[in-house]
Amino acid sequence: MPKLLAILVILLMFSGCSSTPDIAYQNISYPPLNVPSTAYLGDRLLMQGKGFRTDVLEVDKITGKYAEIENATFCRYGPKSTEFFSFDRRAIRFINFVGGIRGFGSVVSYKKSDNEICIDDFWSGCFDSSFGSYTYKPDSTCSKPSAVQQIIEYNGKAGNILNFTYREFTRDRISAPFTTNFTMDLNEGNVVNYKGARLEVEKATNQEISYKVSKNFTKY
Repeated sequence: MPKLLAILVILLMFSGCSSTPDIAYQNISYPPLNVPSTAYLGDRLLMQGKGFRTDVLEVDKITGKYAEIENATFCRYGPKSTEFFSFDRRAIRFINFVGGIRGFGSVVSYKKSDNEICIDDFWSGCFDSSFGSYTYKPDSTCSKPSAVQQIIEYNGKAGNILNFTYREFTRDRISAPFTTNFTMDLNEGNVVNYKGARLEVEKATNQEISYKVSKNFTKY
């Protein structure tokens, strides 16, 4: 086997190698209890689950000549690291010369100054927003894939009725049987209780709500 071909084979073998770091997960809830908060139509009013605080890259889709990423979340390894990892070991698809998949990966790096996502692969290189859609979220929550994440979203106001949606996420997917809508009648008071959580509504319009969380789904 020619020397150059042997080198290419080795690169192909290792292009998808990656690792997930050891993580100390914590119980996470947002927002803090008894603190005035504001949310807008479609926003999360309350979130609780297991995870850790770090910077996050949310990738909707990136399409390059030799790599593709779609619907993936990448979490920063550490405060000083430029590398981000995904719990999905196949988050990155490496493309060969004829358009087929040559391997998978789960680690990218992020250049904040240039807003570029880079893949440490012989052919892939870096991608800016012209290659797709992605969002950098500093000091965000990286959720544990196997843990249940509970949230309540605000869905607007009709008369004196406030509309909400409760969701449970597992492994970054919404379980349809655990997605339910519920309402609150302001004529009956300004407190809503659901699944053990308690929200006190201070002001609400169809586009915005001001509130405080006095009790979370589970008391930590």
